[in-house]
Amino acid sequence: MIRKIVRPSILNIAREFRKKKDDGIYNTYRDAYKAAVISYNIEGLTIKKLERVYYQSKRKNKKNKTRRFKSVSIPIMITQEMRMKLKGLKYSISDIRYFTPQQAHDIIQNQIINKNPSLNHGRNQ
Repeated sequence: MIRKIVRPSILNIAREFRKKKDDGIYNTYRDAYKAAVISYNIEGLTIKKLERVYYQSKRKNKKNKTRRFKSVSIPIMITQEMRMKLKGLKYSISDIRYFTPQQAHDIIQNQIINKNPSLNHGRNQ
C-alpha cells in the first residue's frame, strides 16, 4: 500500500501559526510565520507568501459577505429610464409628474398598467 503524503495548504499553515500566536506561543505573527517556514520546509514558502495568502482570504470572505446581503434601493428621484417605463405602462407626463419616486418604483416593479389613460397619451410622448 502506497501512502500519499498530504501537505496542508498555505492558507491552513498560515491559520495554524496565527492561532499559535494568538495562544501566546509567539510574540508576533511574523515570528509565527518564520517558525512555519522553518518547520514545514516547503520549497517556495516564505513569510511574505503566508501573509499574502492569509489577507487575500480575508478580503475574499469580506466580499462574499457583502454580496450575500443585498439591499433594495429606491431612487431619490424618478430617472429618465423610469419615465420611459411608466410611459410604456400608459401613464402620461402629467401623471408621472405627481408620482413620488416610491410610487413610480412600485408601479414599475408590479407592472401596473394605467386603466384610464389620458386622451393625449398617444400624441408625441
